[in-house]
Amino acid sequence: MNDTKALPPIGTHQFLDALALAYHQAIAFRLLNSPEEVIGLARENLEHWIRVHEGTGTVYALKEWQTLLDTKTVPELIAIITEDSDKGQRLRQSTPFAGVLSDQERKEIMTRCEERAFA
Repeated sequence: MNDTKALPPIGTHQFLDALALAYHQAIAFRLLNSPEEVIGLARENLEHWIRVHEGTGTVYALKEWQTLLDTKTVPELIAIITEDSDKGQRLRQSTPFAGVLSDQERKEIMTRCEERAFA
């Protein structure tokens, strides 16, 4: 995503999609540099969430992520989480990468996106 391009108004679905994409671009960088750590955290998240949501429709999306982590290479995962498409947006809505970015990193990304929404 071009960091100089204005974003849709804050609070809109389009803004939230752009924010999720910006988060995942940062996660992609971390995935490239520490793949075992990032994928390990994602697997732990998925295992926990699948137990918690057993018997619900949410499990389908979580198991889709498990399959992706089991079958895709790091470059393929990076392409998936940064894909600016309906599929990319859908997958980012159930991301297993919670905890990869620190609170400070997320706050900085949010601030940059908010500034771009006012550009």
